Amino acid sequence: MNNTTAHTATATPATKTVTNTATKTVTAAGVLQVLFALAFLIVPVAGLFYGADVQAAAEAELARQGLDPGLLARNNLHFDEGGYALVIPAVTAAIAAVLAWLNLAGRRAGRVLTLIVQPILLLLDFFILTSQLARAEYLQGILGGGADAGAILAASESVYPGWLLAVSQGRIFFTMAASAVVIVLLLLPSARAFFRR
Repeated sequence: MNNTTAHTATATPATKTVTNTATKTVTAAGVLQVLFALAFLIVPVAGLFYGADVQAAAEAELARQGLDPGLLARNNLHFDEGGYALVIPAVTAAIAAVLAWLNLAGRRAGRVLTLIVQPILLLLDFFILTSQLARAEYLQGILGGGADAGAILAASESVYPGWLLAVSQGRIFFTMAASAVVIVLLLLPSARAFFRR
């Protein structure tokens, strides 16, 4: 009987340490998922506030270059946020928030779904990054050789406050890093222990 009591007494601090580590690991992953969700909303929210001015600036630059401003609309090019450009970030943010809630609540389904969905979100971010890097070439290809796509993009970006533009551009790197860290955290033995409780 005394041996059992002594064994329990020595096992309890070790169990507490494992539980605390597991809780910290999962909490860090959940917090990163919440920040990921918020970061994904930066661009559409900025588009809602500044979208019309951004579109007008792009059209004004086209006119300054001696081109028809309606060229953007005819090619279905919009600098203001709307349609799928608004829906995709909002849905992505909602998915990340739900996964964060499930993980912070200690639901095994949250961990499993995160390990399936978060790599997909990481690939989505990579696709967005490559699209952003190629957008001048893409725009140039649509508008043709008579337009200066770089000047049009610069004019559209000049509407945003400098800090917001910096945050928007930095968002993609943050969300990619956050996805990678969340995946690693939830693969740690401490996270597995947390979801087995």
